[in-house]
Amino acid sequence: MTVDDEQVTDRLVRLVAIVLFLKAAGLVLLAVSAAVRPVPGRVVVVTAVLAAAMIVAALGLLRSLRWAWPLAFLTLVADTVIIGGILRLLIDVGLALVLFQPRVRKRFGFR
Repeated sequence: MTVDDEQVTDRLVRLVAIVLFLKAAGLVLLAVSAAVRPVPGRVVVVTAVLAAAMIVAALGLLRSLRWAWPLAFLTLVADTVIIGGILRLLIDVGLALVLFQPRVRKRFGFR
């Protein structure tokens, strides 16, 4: 890989990590909002676990750890299936497309 390819790959990975952090912040806000409106207890637990998984995946992506790539993909799938919504689906598909680019997969040791 050339220096330009490395820089583009770094930017793509950082982009995915930033969006995962933002999505996690939204989930934390959703969980905190349970204090002012009645929601089932499992909703709070699921959003907290999903937010924690997104934060861990984002930190792993920033450090280029091999396990972070599949964790990031699994959290995107879980986010789409559990939370739902068309905008969330579009964002998650876009992030998955970035994760599946050959240069990004290569960064994490996947062919």
